[in-house]
Amino acid sequence: MIKFFRHIRQRLLTENKTGSSADGVSHEALAEAQASVKVGKYLKYAVGEIVLVVIGILIALQINNYNEWRKDRVKEKEILVNLAENFELNIETLDSEIESLQEFNKSSRIVLNVLDNQLPFVDSLAIHFHLARVPKTIVSLSQSGYEQYKNLGYDIILDKSTRSEIVAFFESTLPKWITNYNMVNATYVPFVDHHVPLFIYKSESLVPINIDQLYKDNYYLGWIRAYMEGRNTLIEEENKFIKENRRVLQVINDKLNE
Repeated sequence: MIKFFRHIRQRLLTENKTGSSADGVSHEALAEAQASVKVGKYLKYAVGEIVLVVIGILIALQINNYNEWRKDRVKEKEILVNLAENFELNIETLDSEIESLQEFNKSSRIVLNVLDNQLPFVDSLAIHFHLARVPKTIVSLSQSGYEQYKNLGYDIILDKSTRSEIVAFFESTLPKWITNYNMVNATYVPFVDHHVPLFIYKSESLVPINIDQLYKDNYYLGWIRAYMEGRNTLIEEENKFIKENRRVLQVINDKLNE
């Protein structure tokens, strides 16, 4: 840039020197002054052009940044909606699981009542003997929204508090709960081995081979009671976990409604 202005100044000096040379010294001084003035004008013009270009670039960058910001907010809302759907689905799953556990416990109570009171076997009891020996169901909770969130990057959600609640739930609360759930009322293989020879297996029903033998089978009775108590523990833990799911879901819905 400096070379460019020096070139302009030199050219102007040369042009001015081609005029009258009656007074060489004063003419050269005048040419020098005129050249400096013109260079100054060129400089102001060039600086003005540069400033306009810089301003234009900055405006373009601001517009581009704003457009990117708007796109990120669309993605943020999509992530929050998907996460909310995950929580809603998981709450439904847990509610359904609790209903199943309650049904299993109902069957356990029926079976224990029959055996403790040495009541006769009837066909309608077959389904209850089957359900009484089921410790729990397999719970699968949805995390697809969180996986999408991780792939886009945690900072896509601007609010730090909301972001912290979501990450803490999926990275800490949920894994701990799943581990605890898998441990409580896990299938006890020795009981299964003991149980198999006692029944004739039909479709979702069990018929005792010798009901009189079951009346006195304390091992069988003990484990039917243990499974029932284990299910009660699971129901208690699941109700607590549902409350935590609803709490974090409310945080997400509050953010969506802003």
